[in-house]
Amino acid sequence: MPNWTRTLSLRNKLVLTILICLVLPSLVSMNVSNLLTRDAVKSQVTDNSIESMRIVNQIVNGQLKNMIYVMNFIQFDDELQPSIRELGRADAETDQGDVLQYKQTIIKRITTVIDTFGNLNVTLLLPNHDYVASYSTFTFNPNDFLKKDWFSAVEQISGYNVKWIGAEPNYSRTTSQPYLLAAAKPIRKNDVTYGYVVVGLEMNTLQQLFDQYKNNESMVIIDQNGRIIVDKDSDKIGTQFAYQNQLPPEDGSSFVKVAGEDYILLSNQVTPDWRLVSMSPYKTAAHRIESFRKTDFFIQIFFLLLFAVILLYMVRALTKPIARLVQTVVRIESGQLGERSNISGGDEVGRLGYVFDRMIDRIEDMIVENRHEQELKREAELAMLQAQINPHFLFNVLNSIRLKIMMKGDSENAELISSLSSLLRMTINRNNAYIPLHEEIEINEHYVKLLNSRHGDRVNLRISAASDTLFIEIPRFMLQPLIENAYIHGLKSKSGEITIASRICEDGRLQVEVRDSGLGMPPERLAALRNYLGPIQQVEDATSPALSGIGLHNVFERLRLIYGHQFDYEIISEQGQGTQIMLRFPQQARTEG
Repeated sequence: MPNWTRTLSLRNKLVLTILICLVLPSLVSMNVSNLLTRDAVKSQVTDNSIESMRIVNQIVNGQLKNMIYVMNFIQFDDELQPSIRELGRADAETDQGDVLQYKQTIIKRITTVIDTFGNLNVTLLLPNHDYVASYSTFTFNPNDFLKKDWFSAVEQISGYNVKWIGAEPNYSRTTSQPYLLAAAKPIRKNDVTYGYVVVGLEMNTLQQLFDQYKNNESMVIIDQNGRIIVDKDSDKIGTQFAYQNQLPPEDGSSFVKVAGEDYILLSNQVTPDWRLVSMSPYKTAAHRIESFRKTDFFIQIFFLLLFAVILLYMVRALTKPIARLVQTVVRIESGQLGERSNISGGDEVGRLGYVFDRMIDRIEDMIVENRHEQELKREAELAMLQAQINPHFLFNVLNSIRLKIMMKGDSENAELISSLSSLLRMTINRNNAYIPLHEEIEINEHYVKLLNSRHGDRVNLRISAASDTLFIEIPRFMLQPLIENAYIHGLKSKSGEITIASRICEDGRLQVEVRDSGLGMPPERLAALRNYLGPIQQVEDATSPALSGIGLHNVFERLRLIYGHQFDYEIISEQGQGTQIMLRFPQQARTEG
């Protein structure tokens, strides 16, 4: 069994087994059927594509036959022949009225024919360089046809054959299309050429026909050199057809690979020089045939799934109490001890749920009792620690004040006495367990002033507290041990700077930071300190001198007791770069514990 199935619940394992047993046989049956009928489907798809190609081929041939009809009409119409011959023999001495009459007769007769088709442009070129055109020649001289590369091939055509020229730049102002599909033939009688007919077919009808194909399908007309002469995209006209070498040698079909996908390639000869080519994805062409088989498959799947839903409903009803018991266990594991499964019943699952709920009740009672005992113990320890006053510290401070007063009579001594008075007052007053952050900072300002009075104003205390944090209440005497540690152990009786900073973290907690510019710690000592302050450490800091009696470890333990897992800290220190201690805990003060 795969490893990932071991993490599934009992219900999911039952569901997975049911789905495999029901759906897998149908999938295997469909794949086997596809393998056995692939050739038959391929043949049928090809026949369908050939039939579609035949219909398009009829329309294309109809357009080309219209062009041939017009050219033959001009060559053999008895009413046109006299006017064409006379116009071809006209010179400077011929009466211009007669010339105009010949042209009107010719153009009227031609217009009668081409108006039936509506998308043809006819040009009649005569040996004397006169011409007749069914379109405006204001911007184009039809005699320019005589200079075209293909015109020499028109002169060499024998009998009644036609020269299929291909895509010519548009010379008619009646349409905005960039190209016309052109063909030409000479007008002869008794092997004497007395004119040429050039017919241009507007491509909009063919392009609209080809445009019915989807983006991944194509229908084009190419010449014998593989150049595209008709395409639904006019920009591709004149470019080389990419799969010229893979076309079937005669009218028929072949398969080519394009970007890893099979395409059906069909080809039909529409003129001696032009071929109609179609390309369509095999999957698209086979879609209709395969859709019927898929419909049959989906009907089978529907009834299988209907049976599976009924079966799954029964499985869900039987396993629902187990799932609810698992969810209760997960929530209790995350700390929600008030959750209960409330499962009842006379079977094994009901009995298990009842016993589990009673067990959690007893565990919760034990936790509440233990927490109450810890609160009483911590309050007693805190009261004892807050009541301690270091006599040696008081003696040194008072002695320093006395000496300063004796030596000079300035206001500095009064400030020291005020600082000492404020510090003693805050130390002795224990009515409030929490005070605003700005009061805690003020106490430590007094505290540093008193320390500097003993050691010679060598430490500068800098405050960088965010304004939105000053009135947040924090536990009393939280910062004093950190300041004391930075002053005594960080700066080592040298000049320097201690900074108190505060801000609101992204998660909404308050961050209070104390950093010094002192000696810092080597990595091994920093690791030892972090281990000592970790949550599993339960011994008191007995070796560190503490002016207030509250050591670093007591501060960390007290915050853990008050805020639980929502409190965390970070200590950063490099030798010679100072030490930085960051405390993070919720803004709202609660009763300790």
